[in-house]
Amino acid sequence: MMHVISAVSFILTGVFIVLLIVSQNDVVRQSYQSYLDYLVSAEYKVAHMNDKFSVFLVILFLYAFKAVFPVYLYPLSAVCTITSAVFPAYFSIPINLIGLGLLYTIKYFWGKKVGATAVQSILNKSETVAYLIQRDGKGNPWLLALFRLVPGIPINLVSQLYGAMGFRYKYYLILSFIGYAPLLISYTFIGRNVFNPFSAAFLLPFVLLFLLLGTSMLATSKIVEIQSKRRKIR
Repeated sequence: MMHVISAVSFILTGVFIVLLIVSQNDVVRQSYQSYLDYLVSAEYKVAHMNDKFSVFLVILFLYAFKAVFPVYLYPLSAVCTITSAVFPAYFSIPINLIGLGLLYTIKYFWGKKVGATAVQSILNKSETVAYLIQRDGKGNPWLLALFRLVPGIPINLVSQLYGAMGFRYKYYLILSFIGYAPLLISYTFIGRNVFNPFSAAFLLPFVLLFLLLGTSMLATSKIVEIQSKRRKIR
């Protein structure tokens, strides 16, 4: 499955590179000029919203709601992007960091409360993966950062696992932010340029995201494969 996701990601990387090249063509830009004018108008309305504090509260609610309930109606990337579309980067990044911290914290302490038995069935699916993650029962810090970096791996599941293993909360939070940083930066660029979808600033982050997804999935698969072979030899 990881190899399939990786292959699809690399294909999509190529697709967005083509779109990036085509979007710089003046004929293409002129063809969509009326659409671009509409987006400029929409951007002006968003930038001059009167009650942005309410938007801030809604965003925090979406983060907390996603942590408490198994909601698949909206991806975390959408929340980060919307925040960046409404607020300037110097506000949107701290807001998203607060929201992510809230999300990480709720699920971490939930995992700590329910204990390892709640996630044991997940770990039992792959002995090698369980070995890599647990690292003598304390949790692997490098895998935590890698898991945050891979867009396809469920954030809540990872948080619950590391909470259940009793991984130190301070380092858990720091590593989670470090691992998610490349994704957050990409979503920030997408959100800031969502009203100019034919710009390089909007399309390039998609290229980087899919390239990152493909590479990280391939790397994770290789790590598991190599470790599995080593364990069999032993």
